[in-house]
Amino acid sequence: MDRFPAQLVESASLAVHSALATSTRTTYAAGLLRFTQFCDRWDISEADRMPASYFLLCAFIADFKGRVSGGTVRSWLSGIRQWHLLNHAPWHGDDDWVHLARVAANKEGAIHRRPLRSPISLEHLHALRSSLDVSRPHHAAVWAAATCAFFGCRRLGEVLITSVSGFDPAYHVTRRSSVAFKVSREGVSSASFSIPWTKTTRESGATVVLTARHDALCPVAALRNHISVNASVDADAPMFAFVLGPGSWSHLPKPSFLSFCGDIWRLAALHHVHGHSFRIGGAVELLLAGVPPEVVAATGGWTSLAFLLYWRRVDEILPRCTSKAYSQSNLKQLACILEQFRSRHNIPSSFLTSSSLEL
Repeated sequence: MDRFPAQLVESASLAVHSALATSTRTTYAAGLLRFTQFCDRWDISEADRMPASYFLLCAFIADFKGRVSGGTVRSWLSGIRQWHLLNHAPWHGDDDWVHLARVAANKEGAIHRRPLRSPISLEHLHALRSSLDVSRPHHAAVWAAATCAFFGCRRLGEVLITSVSGFDPAYHVTRRSSVAFKVSREGVSSASFSIPWTKTTRESGATVVLTARHDALCPVAALRNHISVNASVDADAPMFAFVLGPGSWSHLPKPSFLSFCGDIWRLAALHHVHGHSFRIGGAVELLLAGVPPEVVAATGGWTSLAFLLYWRRVDEILPRCTSKAYSQSNLKQLACILEQFRSRHNIPSSFLTSSSLEL
């Protein structure tokens, strides 16, 4: 690159680095830091660090095996791989030795694995709705965001901003996004809008699709109400921003949304949940309502295989703490639905068992 103008080199480098979301760059930097610290501790020369041999990668994995979860090791390796890619260096992380070392890290790091997130249930939504006055701008935004994430089976970070400073229209849906309200020939009302970015599709984005319900939890009614009550919010503001007063509005970041909902659910003696719990709970309810798994997978942005791997252990996804919301018959029904789904898509059960170590 020395023979090219510095401005051209800088422009090309910026284009490559900007391919990663800010949160992803932060995550990858942690892996590179751990690898650098490991190499410094063992006096590994700069030349041996990149390209890192399969042996050095195995030694790095072995150094943390049993001390952190397999998922953490996988994340760190992704960061080291990205460092190699950015420097056009060969990557030996796909070597069989490295694969076996990762399997061992998954096994021995199981005790450090984060507990699976509990799902939001209809009980959570009913408790939230009964505590809100949706004629108030803030409450209208909270309710619309909650029902969109739940019934749209979306990650909360796909419909809400993570922080005020982190708001970026390239990644976050804005009020400018067109919301399509429709009524089918069968008389079923629905609403849909596009989100510009998701974890899996990246800049291709996705479409959030909501179907009306004939009860207080209707996501279509919630979205209509939010758009009406917060009509004066700027078009370039995030989708779920809300009116503060004449000529002013406020963001609804994910942390403040979860804190607000969490206070209500604590008072209702309901189990603590996380942002991802909306997607899990929404998928559970759609499956139990008889919606075909293929439709649920498409709604939540899963491929058929990823969907089945995600739900491979229903009794873990729906832990004992949610027994009030989901009975044993519910669990058996879900297990049966997912087994039929596996069979229809010709996915060997042995493949699911072997893949569980990699998830």
